[in-house]
Amino acid sequence: MHEVSLCESIVRIAQEQAKRDNFGVVRKIKIEIGEVSGASEESMRFCFPMVAKDTIAQDAELEFIQSHGVALRVVEMDVA
Repeated sequence: MHEVSLCESIVRIAQEQAKRDNFGVVRKIKIEIGEVSGASEESMRFCFPMVAKDTIAQDAELEFIQSHGVALRVVEMDVA
């Protein structure tokens, strides 16, 4: 299940952005996910809380934007 490593990357992106932009909490993360990206939205929703536990993203809501192709990227973060 490569979704665990995808979620780890998302948390790492959030932590790096927090360090650069000086924020402490991530409330929502919008993720573009392509229909042939090989990633499962359902699996990512399952894995994310475990991976994000005790991080700035632990209570973040994931919002997925479906697209064509192989895209898989963080589009936007709602932070405080």
